[in-house]
Amino acid sequence: MTSASMPGEKLIVAFPIYNGERTMEQSLQCIADQDFRDFRAVIVDNKSTDRTAEIAKEFCRRDPRFELIEADEHVAGVDNFVRTIKIARERGEFFCLRACDDLSTRDYLGKLLSALETDPTKMLAVGSVERHAGDQVTYLTPKDDIFDFSTRIASGRIPRGLMFPSEWFYGIVRSHGGSEIMLRRWPELGTPWCAASYTVAEFVVRDLVVYVPEPRFHFIRGSNSESLYKVTKFKDRFLARWNYTIGCFRIRESLGPLSARAKYKLFRMFWRDARRKTGYKLFWKL
Repeated sequence: MTSASMPGEKLIVAFPIYNGERTMEQSLQCIADQDFRDFRAVIVDNKSTDRTAEIAKEFCRRDPRFELIEADEHVAGVDNFVRTIKIARERGEFFCLRACDDLSTRDYLGKLLSALETDPTKMLAVGSVERHAGDQVTYLTPKDDIFDFSTRIASGRIPRGLMFPSEWFYGIVRSHGGSEIMLRRWPELGTPWCAASYTVAEFVVRDLVVYVPEPRFHFIRGSNSESLYKVTKFKDRFLARWNYTIGCFRIRESLGPLSARAKYKLFRMFWRDARRKTGYKLFWKL
């Protein structure tokens, strides 16, 4: 892997990319046009076989805030995200991941960064989400019952599900504290399917999220991740939901002592959430 040296920065925007020639320039330009100007961007090319590297090099030539890192070998998508997170946390006090086909409003970086700097107890700053599927746009905002979670669980007021957008994975993360959660949770499921929701769940349950409604993240549907990673056999669907549920249920260890009833309600919440996040319906519900 080759790269130029870069001093420590306030904010790193990191692009883990593989064969992104069709959409990446628009995504790069979206970051270049942000109201917050004092960032550095790193494009981590996972040994693409298309014009990704060529497009990235030309963009970096036009805007010196951007840098291309070319991998020596191709790795799985999950692993490319892991190495991108490691690069980003080593270079910046805060970092933000960005896929090669996603966009955001121009105030996205500035307002989320400001929110994290204002509240040092938070590790992830997020905004509202727009999901674009052709001409159809879905607006996603969180339910209030996912905030102040530790207080709610102490009083037994556990919500039926953690209703948050998986796109919060692409918010701004505090490198010290937040990156450790990202690096531990992201590869834990062993597949990119639902890994974003699985990762963000710990930030939510541990009250580490600050939500800023004005900036919006634009998720553009069109990837083939469903056909690549979603499973169809009953056994595989059950195991995927079980692994998601148990992995999230382990977060209880950071919440202090819980009653048996609270543990049951917490497990039930994660089981239901696993159904929504994975899309795998079985024969029974809790």
